[in-house]
Amino acid sequence: MMAGKTVWLIDSPVSMVAGEQIAYSVDWQGATSVGAPTALVYRNGVDITAQAMDAGDAHIITGSVLTLKKLRALDADGGASYVVMIAAVVDGNQERRKLLVQVVSPSAET
Repeated sequence: MMAGKTVWLIDSPVSMVAGEQIAYSVDWQGATSVGAPTALVYRNGVDITAQAMDAGDAHIITGSVLTLKKLRALDADGGASYVVMIAAVVDGNQERRKLLVQVVSPSAET
């Protein structure tokens, strides 16, 4: 079962407050080249990238660090979870990693 654990980013899961917008970064540690980045955002298995990821923004690569377009926790999604599927060509290999984002309602006490 070790292979299943390697698809999630080390920092996963993270929390966001509904309405918040954050540009997350992925460090492909030890990589000499990172290119062709893509990211998709899913809620309950449905692709919500168009609503949750800033289309006017761009993925940015600096060395081995990929900074994603800004992710927006939608206002009505308090209590929901997002799965962000991140892909890039890393040292010639097509690699994919997942980030679990837990969206918290602004009024939630926990």
